[in-house]
Amino acid sequence: IIDNKGHVIVYIVGHPEEFEEISRETLKAFERAEQRLSLNAAHTHHRCGDFGFVAAGISFGGGQTRPGNLCNTVNNETVIDKLLSNWAVQRVVQFINKAFAAVHPELWKCYQCLLDDLTAMHPYLSRIFDREQSVFAACTVNVGGVSTRRHRDHLNLGPGACPIFAIGDFDHTKGGHLVLWDLKLVIEFPSGSLIIIPSALLEHSNVPIHKGETRYSLTQYSAAGLFRWVDNGYR
Repeated sequence: IIDNKGHVIVYIVGHPEEFEEISRETLKAFERAEQRLSLNAAHTHHRCGDFGFVAAGISFGGGQTRPGNLCNTVNNETVIDKLLSNWAVQRVVQFINKAFAAVHPELWKCYQCLLDDLTAMHPYLSRIFDREQSVFAACTVNVGGVSTRRHRDHLNLGPGACPIFAIGDFDHTKGGHLVLWDLKLVIEFPSGSLIIIPSALLEHSNVPIHKGETRYSLTQYSAAGLFRWVDNGYR
């Protein structure tokens, strides 16, 4: 999707045909994770909607004085670590990384350099994926019939990218669509598909799925505060 100046602002990547087996295993991994997570009200009822989420990785914002590793309960940390180390989920992450590098190589390099600089300067910061797998500092696992309200991810980098990978058992022709309010677009978003958007700039949401259906998502991002921290000489 391009703007009126010819700049590509949204990438509807989809997925390769051989991705079906990986999608099936990824769905099973998300289903297992959902059953084992223990989430409080703050992680199930929030500004983005009424569904569960767990964030992991490196972040900076919300009153922090320096970048840090996102913290979760021991149980949830264990569940998320197991989910993110699943072979199929790791293939998904690699697919996201390669897609991002293909459609926006300069921005991809910017994200890679940021994470390299951060982890070199601050050894206490832990990557959630190997350097070869992902250039993003953090990710959020969304569970529980995910259907987001209208929102912008205002803490993300403005001109940056936010990959959204959807997975689940739902009819994508009747629900789960990605709604881009500023662009007045409603986009079908099948299970196993990837869409990359500037989530800090575009107001977005999802069409609700039907009762009895399931929908999960994996989003990746690097907080704008991390870029400011590095650009300001690590302070």
